Amino acid sequence: MKKITFAAVESFTGGMFSSKIVSIPGASTFFKGSLIAYNNEIKKKLGVNISNGVINYDVAKELALKGKEYFDVDYCFSFTGNAGPIPMESKEIGLVFIALNDQVFELKLKGTREEIREQSVQFAFNMFQKLLKN
Repeated sequence: MKKITFAAVESFTGGMFSSKIVSIPGASTFFKGSLIAYNNEIKKKLGVNISNGVINYDVAKELALKGKEYFDVDYCFSFTGNAGPIPMESKEIGLVFIALNDQVFELKLKGTREEIREQSVQFAFNMFQKLLKN
């Protein structure tokens, strides 16, 4: 059986997801790496279209697909959203888009900046664990 491989492209989570993954013993056998595209300049360098802002379905999907290609992995997670402390792009605090390859999830989370980031990472980590079990 082929071992599946993973990567991540993170924006507002700032590497929090990747840190959780690499805390797993043996992570190097399935996790190739991550890119923190926190600044919009980095998203543009990846070839992501940010002309309609960065907190949306399309950017999440593009980040995941560009990351999948860059890292040459089976699955790539991406994270974009607004964890606060102020609304951005006329989008409410807690609006988050998490993608796994071309599948995008829109979440409306509540809490502090740190709680929103943690909830987002936990959501993706739960998906990651399900993929590992299949």
